[in-house]
Amino acid sequence: MAEHDLGLLDDDTYKVKILSQKILGIAEVYLYKIPREKDPGQQYFADEWVLKRPLKECSLRVERRGDALLLLFTYVQEGKQGSTLFALCCIDLINGNQDMNHHVLTVGDSSRYFVVRVSDEQGEREALLGLGFRERDEAADFRAAISHYVNAVIKEKMARSAAAGEEELVEQ
Repeated sequence: MAEHDLGLLDDDTYKVKILSQKILGIAEVYLYKIPREKDPGQQYFADEWVLKRPLKECSLRVERRGDALLLLFTYVQEGKQGSTLFALCCIDLINGNQDMNHHVLTVGDSSRYFVVRVSDEQGEREALLGLGFRERDEAADFRAAISHYVNAVIKEKMARSAAAGEEELVEQ
């Protein structure tokens, strides 16, 4: 799969210093326009979307770069070589102040659909899109990748705070 320009995340210095780990790849997912954003605490339902007409059929790659988890939605344009970035969800639970529910939500009526907060390459504009998987196994793999990242973040935060506590004791 072709590399994509991800703004600051593609800085050459950043690439050398930061580990990049591809976690999951799914060849066919569907992105849907969501009728409206719900108030906090309200649940989304996939049957409110036009499931027969997705906004875009894409490939999904879940990749960890440093502290950030990237959900890359790409598609192949007719007559062009390689793939084109359609949408990006950049999740940084270590340095950011949001929780996972800000970025990825489950829906109330299906295990194959999610709501994902995507942004443009510079992170200036955001939108909520519905995400659908053809197979339940693929959706389960996606959930597992997200869960793996959340668990890794918890461990890393604990390790960093323990290291900071040890440094504080040494300084005294």
